[in-house]
Amino acid sequence: MNKLSIILIAIFASVSFTSCDDEVDAPNVLEIYNGYYISGDATPFSGLETGGGMVAGNVVGQATKFLDLSNGNIVITHENNSTAEQPNTTSFGLNSADELVIDGDVINFAETAGKYFFRIDTTAKSISHVAIESWGAIGSATPGGWGEDTNMTLESSDNGEYIYTVTVDLIGGEWLKFRANDQWAPQFGVVDGSLSLRLFDSESDPGSIQVPESGNYTIKLILGTKFDYELKKN
Repeated sequence: MNKLSIILIAIFASVSFTSCDDEVDAPNVLEIYNGYYISGDATPFSGLETGGGMVAGNVVGQATKFLDLSNGNIVITHENNSTAEQPNTTSFGLNSADELVIDGDVINFAETAGKYFFRIDTTAKSISHVAIESWGAIGSATPGGWGEDTNMTLESSDNGEYIYTVTVDLIGGEWLKFRANDQWAPQFGVVDGSLSLRLFDSESDPGSIQVPESGNYTIKLILGTKFDYELKKN
């Protein structure tokens, strides 16, 4: 073996050893926050977290969140391309007239602990909340028709995403909705193909969801940083 061959083998071994031995750190994923967020010791979110993102409403300045609340403070912020290192945050609170305003006082929640819809409306300068005891599917596609809910159970609530589910026989071509507390508000139906919330009786009634064909289905209602549903035929 000549001298050149020995040198080339040594260089190759050095390069191979270095590439196998050294680990390249994975790049950090930069979390960017946009929209309205909820946090505070009354909520499951201690600070700005992805799971605390509120769902934008059809009205400008309106956003809603489904979450567990207990006695404590609520913080509302609006984020505009914020990151943990470079926040671009507008904070909201209450003034002396209990109006929701920029840089207002902290919101104190003093109701019974449980699951709630919490809504803000920066245009109307208001906050509101509705306690939720149960969810069910109802409609001509379901066993109980329009007269009786088929109760759903909470499957998970990880990272602020609540998933309610039920497995049930459904009738094809017929209709269903989701409603809370065995009442017609709050309820979910569809508008333009997307799940739409009717929080109060004074709001418009969304359309019903059509079941494509008869069969046994697993139905999911997904309440997180967006409101969604699934109909999966088993």
